[in-house]
Amino acid sequence: MSMPSAAELTRARTARRAVALLLAVAGLVACGLNLLNVSGGIAGDVRLFVTIAFLLLGPGWAAAGFLRRAPAAHVWLLTIGVGVATTLLAAQVMVSTVWWHPNWMLFILTAVSVPFLLRHAVVAQ
Repeated sequence: MSMPSAAELTRARTARRAVALLLAVAGLVACGLNLLNVSGGIAGDVRLFVTIAFLLLGPGWAAAGFLRRAPAAHVWLLTIGVGVATTLLAAQVMVSTVWWHPNWMLFILTAVSVPFLLRHAVVAQ
């Protein structure tokens, strides 16, 4: 097994920073579209896509950003796994407590994830 070159590590760090920043923006856009109550038509489709993309990838990338020099496949597997698990746990909490407010849960998950995503955008491992 060979060691990755400095150029490869730089490209990987740049890519991780870009993904972290993109997901942080997606989370904020999802919350903004939710606050504006955008629904129907193309704007509603964009809201749905951005929200689902953030919920499936945002919390996971916030956790996966702490991996040091892990292969990209491991990072993406952890990202999707944590994202799906977080979304399922949030839904289970809402169902169990009879507090069905997906809007608030989106705001809570965004508030928890975005600071870590911004950290990873500045300090990529």
